Amino acid sequence: MLGYGGLLYLRLFMSKVKLIFGTCNAVPSGEIDLQSESAYQTALKPFITTIYNHPEILATLYYTGPLLEWLEKKHPEFHTVLGELISRKNVEILGGGYWEPMLPLIPTPDKVGQIEAMTTYLRKKFGKRSRGGWIPGQIWEMHLASSLHTSGMDYVFLSERIFPKVPRFRPDAPVIAENQGKTILVFPIMDSLTDQFLQVPPDYILDRLKKLKTGKDREVVVTLILDGLALGTNDLHTICYEEKWLERFFDAVARARDWLECVHPGRYLRNTVLPREKIYIPAPTYDVLMHWLRGSQTKQNSSSSTGISNSLSNGAAGKSSQDITKASYREFLAKYRESGLLYAKMMYVNVLSNQLKGDKYRKKNAKEELWRGQEHHAYWHGPNGGICNSRLRHSTYSTLIEAEKATRERGIFKAALTSVDFDMDGNKEYLYSGLIFNAYIHPVGGVLFELDYLSVSRNYLATFSKYPENYHLQETVELGYDSYSRHAFLDHILDPEEKLTDFEQGSYRKFDKLPSKRYRTLELERDPPRVSLACSATLNRKEEVLDIYKTFSFRRSSLVVDYTFSNLSQEKLTFLWGSETNLALTENEEMRSVFLNVADLLPAGEVQERGTDKEVNSWTVLDRERGVVMDFQLSETAGLWRALVFVDYHADGELHRKYQSNFFMPYWLIDLKPKATKCLSITMKIGRHKSR
Repeated sequence: MLGYGGLLYLRLFMSKVKLIFGTCNAVPSGEIDLQSESAYQTALKPFITTIYNHPEILATLYYTGPLLEWLEKKHPEFHTVLGELISRKNVEILGGGYWEPMLPLIPTPDKVGQIEAMTTYLRKKFGKRSRGGWIPGQIWEMHLASSLHTSGMDYVFLSERIFPKVPRFRPDAPVIAENQGKTILVFPIMDSLTDQFLQVPPDYILDRLKKLKTGKDREVVVTLILDGLALGTNDLHTICYEEKWLERFFDAVARARDWLECVHPGRYLRNTVLPREKIYIPAPTYDVLMHWLRGSQTKQNSSSSTGISNSLSNGAAGKSSQDITKASYREFLAKYRESGLLYAKMMYVNVLSNQLKGDKYRKKNAKEELWRGQEHHAYWHGPNGGICNSRLRHSTYSTLIEAEKATRERGIFKAALTSVDFDMDGNKEYLYSGLIFNAYIHPVGGVLFELDYLSVSRNYLATFSKYPENYHLQETVELGYDSYSRHAFLDHILDPEEKLTDFEQGSYRKFDKLPSKRYRTLELERDPPRVSLACSATLNRKEEVLDIYKTFSFRRSSLVVDYTFSNLSQEKLTFLWGSETNLALTENEEMRSVFLNVADLLPAGEVQERGTDKEVNSWTVLDRERGVVMDFQLSETAGLWRALVFVDYHADGELHRKYQSNFFMPYWLIDLKPKATKCLSITMKIGRHKSR
């Protein structure tokens, strides 16, 4: 039992408003070399300096594992200061997934492994074991309670906007989350107040806090966690640090010590034993994320956001969308097919890594690369562009390919062709896993949807399509959108009387929609590896039937696509046949080149990336950045249409138009008499450029 002194202390403790204040700090690892130095100078360094100069302020801070690694390497003085603040108990540092995964989307062993990796790093570097965790993207599902508990976490933080509208929920009191008998404490982040930071005088924030009522058996615990990097961007840096808004806020907190107390969440838990409400928190349904998925939001200028809240939109999330839709946030895996395929790749590599037996070093290496590839930024649209941002997309694919390579035992692994439901759509896809490259075939469209050149860990089909977004300007809308994903060897039946430019604008209507048709499998041979597919098409909505047979044959460093066309009608068929391939090369246009009808890649044979040519026998693509060359040989002379694919997307409050891929489509004019057949083939070779 508590003595009189203990009861008095408890009453005094409870009579004050408790404030948990801190920041979360994350840079996508795919852009860490581009963004981190600027973030350090404008945000990380000035914040930690301000905290250092205000020892009366207790801060709760979160940094991602890759960012901590970068700081340790580039600015070891930051680690020194942070370590000192932790030692003198001014800072409590948070754990969580080391590579900032979207926790509900990864397998439970990976959740636990990622959290343990972060815990181990913090303990080794700062001598403290983190007991609290950060939830990346604020994406929550109830099963996380048991996984986090198992990982040694006592508490986490979630935006108040996530919580259900029930009478017993208060945004100024922690609650209990439970799953399978395991519990964890959740501190609601009062985003309705953090949204006001830097927009109002510091005393206004203090007035809001003072109005919160404490009383007998009623504690008030306010959690304010800000986006630390956003505090250093553009005009916010001027307000926060040059005009000393943050310093004035800290001074105001210090003056309010008679009714306000800064606390660390860990120490707070150790000092209080009070009953908590147990609330079953639903999966998040932020309106911005939902509108990104549904496209129902009116155009918004996300740059109007303060950018310092920790909601999914970096401050522009607004109210919960429970009144708007019951949709799951996971719908982004369906809206953006590229997101679904990236997620499928991650899950596939997870299976491969789990199958490793005996070689602990190889399994550890594979798991660490897999965990790197689970970083959430590239899997959805997100405020930084996410899946639309080619650097993030390729960085994530690269780590997943590295993880896959780590599962292969050198000298033992052999090339193989397998059938597996890769994208979890209920049907099997065909995966060629080779020594030089991987090539994955999907029956829908009969397309090649992944092409991994292993020596540089690059998926040259990690493209992105043009999707309609609610924030697009009219000029973007007029450019048209894609009705299918931009893969390789996409089949098109074209009307010879139409213009190819109409096809590019999305207004070409007189062709059979083969990219959305499911091809039937005729044959799957494993030695030599080969897949044969077929489908039937009608021309110009008539009863003119064309049978299409398509075979993918794989060699060590090449693949061959053979086409056979059969006219099953009683009349001659005349049409243009096109085979579309989109290659995701480097964004740097000076580092990519296209050559026509040449054996040697000499400057004289280089052509523009846009254009239409006749009498083409071959084209060659050179990725100078990685020293990779891809050569396409045609069995018959064809026309070749070349173009570039750009996508407009929002990132960091601005609209960007960024390169996504190079478009190539050889096309042939085909005349087929009744019952006649016609054969064509395309051979693709991939390898290193000789100059490398």
